[in-house]
Amino acid sequence: MISTVIKHFIIGILFISIPKLVFTQSKIGNKHSDKPKIYLLGAVHSMHFNPEYHYTVNDLLEQVIQLHADVVCGEITPEAFRQDMEGYFPLEAAFLSEMANKHNYLFAPVDWRIDVSTQALAESIFPEDIKKVQADITTNYIDGIDKFGGVSLYDFIHAPGNIGIMDSLFEKVVASNPISEIAMGNWHERNRRIVENSLKYLKDSKVVVFVFGGAHLPQIKRQLEALGYQAEIPERLFIPSDNMKLSQQVISRWKKNLTQLTRIRDGKINNSYDDCQKVRRSSRIEELTETLRRIEQ
Repeated sequence: MISTVIKHFIIGILFISIPKLVFTQSKIGNKHSDKPKIYLLGAVHSMHFNPEYHYTVNDLLEQVIQLHADVVCGEITPEAFRQDMEGYFPLEAAFLSEMANKHNYLFAPVDWRIDVSTQALAESIFPEDIKKVQADITTNYIDGIDKFGGVSLYDFIHAPGNIGIMDSLFEKVVASNPISEIAMGNWHERNRRIVENSLKYLKDSKVVVFVFGGAHLPQIKRQLEALGYQAEIPERLFIPSDNMKLSQQVISRWKKNLTQLTRIRDGKINNSYDDCQKVRRSSRIEELTETLRRIEQ
């Protein structure tokens, strides 16, 4: 009985967002005359710091530069940007923010995250059949990365076939059940909110680049198209440098973020329950610690 109640609660949370989605699209779509050029770049988060993949954060930055970005929309929420929770988000977000002035683009924090309590409830009753299919697809995808012999992991992540695999995982597997949809961070709503948060930056820009985990690209593209915007997934424009050297400003910012995450975890900062649980349930502190160790060797 308790399990049924939880399921009904979670399904209600998911579908509350649907009327808003339809309303927003009908209200905003096709009102833009001077649309920017929009590019979608797939980040690989901690894998940027493995030289074997030939896709460092400096390579990512070079791709942004070659696209002549006016605005870079990054994977961090507006409320976490330059705040105590910044380190909870992918490292390349703070890095791209720190490099913005030097390369004459605006960094825009546009991510959105579901609250940890709702997501945890969904995870506790994640359908086993979907979990198995998801695990099989993910394992095969990772095997493909391990066997990839191309110039850069960028080429693998952005290959149409591999983008299609990730799209199918979320569209045909995860989205087949509202419980798994929420357990994966309310995937469609998250990507809808990402695009909604970006709209004010699209208005007066010529070139906008979204930098999010590779799995986001097809959904962000679809959400943009629903609002009358076209987005491209560009070919690689950089030659991998395997350059892991970072400015002291970036390193100092990451160290500060690590300190703040540790204080949140230990209850030494009066952050919200949601923030505290997100940090404690994640491996962000360990990942940031290891990344700093690697780049300072």
